[in-house]
Amino acid sequence: MVKFLVEFFGALSLFIAIAQLSSNRLNLSIKIYQLQSLFLSISILFIGITFNEFELYLSAFLNFIIKTILIPYLLFKVVEKMRLDREISVYIGITNSLLISILIIILSFYISIKIDISGEVVAKQIFPLSLGIILIGLFTMIVRKKALSQILGFLTMENGIFLAGSSLTKGMPMIVEIGIFFDVFVGALMAAIFVFQIKTTIDSIDTSKLSNLRE
Repeated sequence: MVKFLVEFFGALSLFIAIAQLSSNRLNLSIKIYQLQSLFLSISILFIGITFNEFELYLSAFLNFIIKTILIPYLLFKVVEKMRLDREISVYIGITNSLLISILIIILSFYISIKIDISGEVVAKQIFPLSLGIILIGLFTMIVRKKALSQILGFLTMENGIFLAGSSLTKGMPMIVEIGIFFDVFVGALMAAIFVFQIKTTIDSIDTSKLSNLRE
């Protein structure tokens, strides 16, 4: 039953990553990332129950605090304080993006079949789900024009990597996990500063306009 719940919340995390591609508002995209991080925390909690590893319980707690509360709060404040244009600009339309995401999921499961995962794994379907989240996060970074949307794509990728690492390795050493969470939070903070600099320079967070800059 626990393994089913791990896969269930992992699948929900993947579904939320796909939903990110259908969002056309920054505030909604941040809320979607927040929900995905919540599902990820629950999935890691059940992985911890399966292996009875304290490090996984700590990971679930830190993931909830940092990715479900602190980082979304920071991103919401960036949108509010900088009075950003909340419409999302894309290189590829939402319909085409969703179709491509289906191909990405198929590719993820195909790749996972070709990889032999040895050892005790809590749920074999977690790896293709995690790989799908990683690739969709990367795709989000590519198709979105605004810096904040690209940051959300990067954070989605990190969620996928963390889910894969937690399920395949029974969690990493505590000091390593704390360091990773700290790096992710600081990275999000630095990215927010980067967005501010872009907004100040070109009065927009559309990174496609950076190509128009001249010395």
